[in-house]
Amino acid sequence: MNPPEYDFCLRTGKRKGEDVRRTIIALGLLDRTRKIISEGDSVYFPVTRRPEPHEIEVISKAGEIFVESRRLPDVSPSCPKSVKEFLQGLIPQNALRSLPKSYDIVGDIIVIERLLPEAEPYRKEIAEALLRVHKNAKTVLIKAGKVDGPYRIPLLDLLAGEDRRETVHSEYGVRLRVDLSKAYFSPRLGYERNRVASLVRDGETVVDMFAGVGPFSIMIAKRHRSRVFAIDINPDAVEMMQYNLSLNRLKGEVIPICGDASALSSRLRDTADRVIMNLPAQSLDFLDAARQLLKRSGGVVHIYLFSGSPPIESAVRKFAERASNVGEYELMNCRAVKPTAPKEWIVSIDAKFKPL
Repeated sequence: MNPPEYDFCLRTGKRKGEDVRRTIIALGLLDRTRKIISEGDSVYFPVTRRPEPHEIEVISKAGEIFVESRRLPDVSPSCPKSVKEFLQGLIPQNALRSLPKSYDIVGDIIVIERLLPEAEPYRKEIAEALLRVHKNAKTVLIKAGKVDGPYRIPLLDLLAGEDRRETVHSEYGVRLRVDLSKAYFSPRLGYERNRVASLVRDGETVVDMFAGVGPFSIMIAKRHRSRVFAIDINPDAVEMMQYNLSLNRLKGEVIPICGDASALSSRLRDTADRVIMNLPAQSLDFLDAARQLLKRSGGVVHIYLFSGSPPIESAVRKFAERASNVGEYELMNCRAVKPTAPKEWIVSIDAKFKPL
């Protein structure tokens, strides 16, 4: 006769609960199909099997434990609706309250901006929960530093899943190959790319001064019989842009150019009906070059810049200080695109410059 099978759990005091939990996880014993529960002054951890004597010895160094034959409640077999729901009972409440409120999904890669100190010790659990909630995701990365350097490429560390940085991202009918280790890309500007593309008209010439892998340029040319000069100083970004042209059927034409947008302004002088300036940290420094790119009869600039609080008023003031030395203009539209830090936003401004 086969011996009966039992479900085991480990009981410890609440004061040592977190240290014991980490040790159980490190030994690979935590049963994630069942819930951790708290009763009175004790915490009960489900384990996949009865621990061996040497394992009990290791765990006991973290806190006094008792092995009990008890089946703890099953984790709901249904797909969790949120990361918080999945992690309920697996990490402390203060960590649950500190979960990231937003994150980027680029293709099948999830990118977390940062974790608050309370959530930082549970980065692996949070990453695993993200993969469970987002079934199509294969990788979770976290930014290890600010976007820096001339190519605006963030340093990204792997938290869970496949160790890669390349994916194919889709938005508004456009497909883009992106390697996050080689070129900057933000899915949060998808609405802006769609908005600007909707404003372009057939026959227009557009200059995309900081084109990256081509999201603005390709979306415009996919919808309109227009010509887009797509400039970027990063050769890897331009190479990806050229590949992305083959992924999409275009009505118009995109001409990729690797180089400095300011230096190229004389080559493309008096060319554009419209100029896109998506380089928030430095875009205002290129406003003179953008006006040179516009036709002498005038044209529209779509510029993105960092702004303080209040975002609209602050951005308009910063823009006016520079634009007043460039030429006469009419402010057409201004919107806060997204927050980037406490009291800091990216703001988009559409301005129509009058004829010279």
